[in-house]
Amino acid sequence: METHAHHLHKASGKNFWHYFFEFFMLFLAVFCGFLVENFREHKIEREREKVYMESMVEDLKTDPAKVALMVNKSSQVIIFADSLIHLLRNKDCDKYGQTMYYLARKITTINMRFELNDRTYEQMKSSGSLRLISDKIISDSVLNYYSAQSNFIMQEGIQNTRANSYFDFIGKLFDASVFQEMLQVYPYDYHLPNGNPALLTHDLAIVNEFISRLHYLGTISAGNSGQVRLRINQTNRLIDLIQTKYNLK
Repeated sequence: METHAHHLHKASGKNFWHYFFEFFMLFLAVFCGFLVENFREHKIEREREKVYMESMVEDLKTDPAKVALMVNKSSQVIIFADSLIHLLRNKDCDKYGQTMYYLARKITTINMRFELNDRTYEQMKSSGSLRLISDKIISDSVLNYYSAQSNFIMQEGIQNTRANSYFDFIGKLFDASVFQEMLQVYPYDYHLPNGNPALLTHDLAIVNEFISRLHYLGTISAGNSGQVRLRINQTNRLIDLIQTKYNLK
């Protein structure tokens, strides 16, 4: 009886290797599950990354058209400003009243605001998805490209300051009632004034102050236009970089 009981006790026992094997199998199952889940999440993130990059390329493709529009408007301001300054400095400027009134008022109607299409970038930024960009070169290029928007905003502020300075002084030299007669309500525009309206004054100090403000408005427009032109090459380089990396057409 004692021998039989001893045999049963020994048979039902589990040694160290048995417990180790059970632990190992449990660990292996958990680890494999972790690898599968990690692979699945990684795959989903790479798919999301590509979708975001496709959307960003579409945004970037709209920027050159905006650049061309701003450059065209800036060119108009520069030409108008240069022509008006030339006429004001002419000793026979009274002969060109009609043209001077038209140029002086038309300049104020040219809106040169430039904004990058940062829809996808801002969406990624606000959702924390910028981390999905796995390539450091592309990540740095995207951040540098869109961080330049803050510089455009600053330049736009300077431009608005120059424009307001011009607006505040224009009434000292030009008759506002003539501007009112030039107004075309629909579609909104200004046409040449009737006859040959005269300036309010030929005081050299006032004329010089006006020319000075007009000059600064023209130069800031030229400066902004030059900076915006650089965006075309930067935009095309970034588009090529993203399309090559993600095999986009």
